[in-house]
Amino acid sequence: MNIVFFGAGSMAEAIISGWTASPTLPPLSICVTNKSDHEALIRLKETYGVSLVSDSPEILEQADYIVLAMKPKDAAEAFPLIKNRIPKNSTIISVLAGIDIDTLSDFFTNQPIIRVMPNTSATIGKSATAISHNALVTDTSIQLISELFRTIGSVEVVKDQMMHAVTALSGSGPAYIYYVTELLERAAMEHGFTAEEARALVLQTLDGAVSMMKETKQEPATLRKRVTSPGGTTEAGLKAMAECGMEHAILTGIDAATKQSKVLGQNVKDSISR
Repeated sequence: MNIVFFGAGSMAEAIISGWTASPTLPPLSICVTNKSDHEALIRLKETYGVSLVSDSPEILEQADYIVLAMKPKDAAEAFPLIKNRIPKNSTIISVLAGIDIDTLSDFFTNQPIIRVMPNTSATIGKSATAISHNALVTDTSIQLISELFRTIGSVEVVKDQMMHAVTALSGSGPAYIYYVTELLERAAMEHGFTAEEARALVLQTLDGAVSMMKETKQEPATLRKRVTSPGGTTEAGLKAMAECGMEHAILTGIDAATKQSKVLGQNVKDSISR
């Protein structure tokens, strides 16, 4: 199976890393190209054994899958340059945030298109990846792509209109968790812990809480209530957080990120149609 990446950034590398390291996948022939960063291409070649389009231009004609992995802001410039280079029998896989299936289908007409939204945890094989697709994609392709992306984490197939919310929730989600971690560590240090002690306590607490939800399969609300004794420390902490608007802040943040995904996608769509 021949796969060509347009783009050689961090997400492309995370995906390639998972695919090349998996012992369960069928043999893959991966080729990469990008606009300007030749050093990144050489590093990918040396690290993962991928080929470069510049070394084998004919590989494009044999591509089963084309992965669009450039930055979304570069899509309007890149799409016209690559449109005529993509074989009509290739399936396009887009990892471009905000750019919906309709926009992709309008530009790359009559081609099967799969849209995927991984997150940066793909680097360590822990991504939460969502997949949507147009009507030209076969069930076989969906199964194959799902298998490929399970090498870097979990996979959910969703309707394309849900992908903006996916981008806001799981795409941006690691940053929210990192932010909460920063605040917990700061609070710990304000109460006298060293940075190292704070990091150890917070990370183990987060890891334990996630494991509890996964292994017990109980609702987060149920587990929260079990920790929250009437008149206890947890209740006092949660009450103070609620009074400060934590619920509103989180829900508003996800909504803002969802809206921004739509704005970015519309900007690209407007640029392409000019």
